[in-house]
Amino acid sequence: MSVDDPLFEYAAEVLSFGFKDAAEAVPPDQGAPDAMERIIARCLAAFARSGRKHMALLGLGSGFVAKALASSLPHGALVVCEQDVELARSLSRAGRLGWWRREGGARLALDASPWALLFLFDRAAIRLDDLFVLPNPELDPARKVRLRTLETLLCRSRLLGPPPQVPAPRLSVAAIVSPAEPELQCFFAQLPPWLHELVLVWDAEHLPSMNLPRAFPVWQTARPLARDFAAQRNAMLAACTGDWVFSLDADERLSDIDWAALPLLCAYPDICAWHLPRVTVYPTPGRALAGYGLWPDVQLRLFRRAPGLSYVGSVHERLTGLAGRQAVSLDLEIEHLSRLRKGEAEIRRKLEGFDEAAAGSVRHTLSAEYPSVPRSLLTSHRTMLPRGLLLPDAMA
Repeated sequence: MSVDDPLFEYAAEVLSFGFKDAAEAVPPDQGAPDAMERIIARCLAAFARSGRKHMALLGLGSGFVAKALASSLPHGALVVCEQDVELARSLSRAGRLGWWRREGGARLALDASPWALLFLFDRAAIRLDDLFVLPNPELDPARKVRLRTLETLLCRSRLLGPPPQVPAPRLSVAAIVSPAEPELQCFFAQLPPWLHELVLVWDAEHLPSMNLPRAFPVWQTARPLARDFAAQRNAMLAACTGDWVFSLDADERLSDIDWAALPLLCAYPDICAWHLPRVTVYPTPGRALAGYGLWPDVQLRLFRRAPGLSYVGSVHERLTGLAGRQAVSLDLEIEHLSRLRKGEAEIRRKLEGFDEAAAGSVRHTLSAEYPSVPRSLLTSHRTMLPRGLLLPDAMA
């Protein structure tokens, strides 16, 4: 296995980081030897019957099953998935992750987010249709429930074929923005000239004096945020006239190649919405925050405009009323520059605004340190056409 194996490098970075107040997990006890041997035999037999190239073992458990399978399965066949980072750390300290090493025969996919584990399989060039997904038999029912979202994503997501050739849609780019947002001209400069329109809702009493793009129509209005992000986005949505809407924040960017690929995502007739991964660039342009759900930070941003759509929730608002299948892009990504471009005081003020909008239901904190990985580890294996996964209905 290459020293550039993204699964090893990612897990190693996540394991090397720990919050100072995190409670240490207690590894579960191993089962009786005879019972564990029977479990291992059943796991190996089930994998052989599946005819798949890889086994995704969901959950480390005591570490016994993972260790036994790592020594029994062919080199590179086993990937153990774990969402409890503290459990993985405690098993490592107890010497129960000896099978996991650079260029070893078995791999560890580690992150609190099931979306991260889904994307890590893609970045490691492991196809979902090559996976035999097996919840660790030694897990208690509560831990199996916590891994159910990951199991659903791995078992029921389907790789989409090439998009049909249809006329390009009218695409509205829409944003709620503040006149105080830094580098607004850079935000505008990324927008391609073929857009149907740009819709701006300013958090202000009056429209600011601003140089706006001239390549396409720009519709704008000013209305104070008043601690209600959903109302602001609904005003934004009501002004859009395109066939599809792409919602983007002022501190977010897309590459030129990703802008060019957006119309291709809109071409699938049965898909009404796309989720895009978001990469938070920090602490340098060459690194990105990762671990603990910080990546891929999947965002529903591209959707077919239709009657009945509405945002709900004063903070961390979500779009409701979608009718149709949803998909997630494996290649297009939103580059999030907030941590890189804004100072700590400015970010804290932004989080305090979120707290006010949530009226005490959510509390946002800003940690001085987070794990980060080279952005190259998160880069997709891009082809000529953008790839996407059709999501199971349960994830919509």
